[in-house]
Amino acid sequence: MVRAAVWGLVVCMAAGAQGGRGGIANATPAQTAAVAEMTAQLAPQTQAVAAARTALAAAALSQAPSDEELQSKVDAIQAAELALAGARADAFARLQASPNRLSREQVAALAGMAAGGRGGGAPGSIPNMTSQQVSALTQMTGEVASAAQGLNTARFDLATAALAEPRNEAAIRSCVDAVGAAELTLAKARAAAFTKLQANSNRLRADQVTALIANGGSLTSGPFSEPLPLDFNDHAGYVSLFDGVSLKDWDGNPKFWRVEGGAIVGESTPQNPSGNSYIVYRGIEAKDFTLKFEIKVEGDGGSGIQYRSKTGIPWLSPIAPNVTANVGPVNLNWMMTGPQADFWPSRVYTGQFYSENTPMRIMAWRGQVVEGAGMGPRRLMGTIGDRQALGNLVKMNDWNQYVVIARGPVFIHVVNGQLMAVMVDDDPTSSNNQSGLIGIEIEAVTRVSVRNIWLKKLN
Repeated sequence: MVRAAVWGLVVCMAAGAQGGRGGIANATPAQTAAVAEMTAQLAPQTQAVAAARTALAAAALSQAPSDEELQSKVDAIQAAELALAGARADAFARLQASPNRLSREQVAALAGMAAGGRGGGAPGSIPNMTSQQVSALTQMTGEVASAAQGLNTARFDLATAALAEPRNEAAIRSCVDAVGAAELTLAKARAAAFTKLQANSNRLRADQVTALIANGGSLTSGPFSEPLPLDFNDHAGYVSLFDGVSLKDWDGNPKFWRVEGGAIVGESTPQNPSGNSYIVYRGIEAKDFTLKFEIKVEGDGGSGIQYRSKTGIPWLSPIAPNVTANVGPVNLNWMMTGPQADFWPSRVYTGQFYSENTPMRIMAWRGQVVEGAGMGPRRLMGTIGDRQALGNLVKMNDWNQYVVIARGPVFIHVVNGQLMAVMVDDDPTSSNNQSGLIGIEIEAVTRVSVRNIWLKKLN
C-alpha cells in the first residue's frame, strides 16, 4: 500500500509537469521525488486514518448502530487525522526549507491530492451483484452525496491547514474537529440509507456488505476507480442457452453432436468425418449482446462460435468427397453464414474475427484492431499484441473462457481475459451487421466441447 500511494503521487506530479489533469503544475523531477519521499514518510499515519475510517464504515453498515458507537469511531478518526496533520506539517516544513520548495499554486494542488480528491481510490469489487442491487447502491450513494461532499471539503481544508506557512496549530485542530463533525454526519446518513436498502428485496449478502465496507461504504472507492474485474460466473442479466443435460432448442446433425459431461460435444473422426458442421441455437436471435462461454478443443482441429448468423444460405466452399459420402448432400439448415469468434488452438486463428461462408473471410486477425466496411478495403488501426504471444494464453486440450461483445458495428473477442481482436464494420448492409443466430462449429477431425453458455441480449 505504501508503494501504491507513493507511485500515485509520482504519477500525478508527472502529469502535472506536462499540464495533465489532477497533477502539480510544472513540478521538476526533484520536486516529484521530494513529494514522493514525503508521502512515504506519512504512510503509517495515512494508513491509520484509513483503518479508522473503515471501522466507521463498518459501524455505519451494521444493524442499527447507536449514536455512541458512531461517535467513538469518529473520535478515533479525529485522533488519527490529528496525528497525520501534525506529521504532514513537519514533513512539509522540511520540504519547503529545501531547494525543492513548492510554489503557492503547487501547494494548493498538493493539498487536493493529500485530501484524496484527485488521486482516486483503490478499485472496489462487490461480488455477484445484480443490476437491481447496483441501482439500489447507486441510489444510496446519491442520498448521502451531500454529506460526502461536506466531508471532502472538510478534509481538503484540513490538508490545506497542515500545509500552511507559518504553521497554525489552532487552525489544524479546528479543521480536525470539522472533519469529525462531517464524518459523523455522513455516517448517520449512510446508516439510515443502508437500513432502508437492507429492508427491501435488494438487500446485500454478508460478503457483499464486507466488500462495501472495504470500499468505505460506497459502490466505488474513489472518483477515479477501476472497473470491477470480470466474474465469469456472474449471470445477472444473462439467459442460459444450454441446460447442461439436453440439446433443447439446439439443432445439429446427431451424427456429430451430443451432450456429454455437462457440455455440448461435437466430434469428427476419420471414420465419421464431419467437414464443416454446425449446431444452431434456435431459441433466440440477437444483434447486440455479450456472450460468455467455455470451450475446449481436443486434437488438432478447429471450432468457433457463430453469432449474428443465418442458416439456409448456399455453401460457397467445396465439400470433401468423404464428407459427402458420410452425410449425404449438404443440409443447409445445419450450415451457418455470418460472423465467427474463431477457436483453433493449434494454429494462429483463435480469437480472430472470421466471416463464415462469405468472401470476406478473415477480417481481423488475432492481435489486430481493424476498421472496414463490408466487402470494401480494411485498415489496421492498431495492434493489441504479438500474435504468437497472445496464442500462448490459449489452452490446448483444456477449458478456455471466451467472451464475445457485439455492439452495432463493433465486435470484440476476449479469450481467458485477454483482448484478442476488435473489428469495426461500418457497412450497415454487411452480413456482419444483421441480427442472427448463435451456433457452434466443428471443423476437420477433432472434438470440441462447449459449456456454460450465457447471453446478455440488448436487443
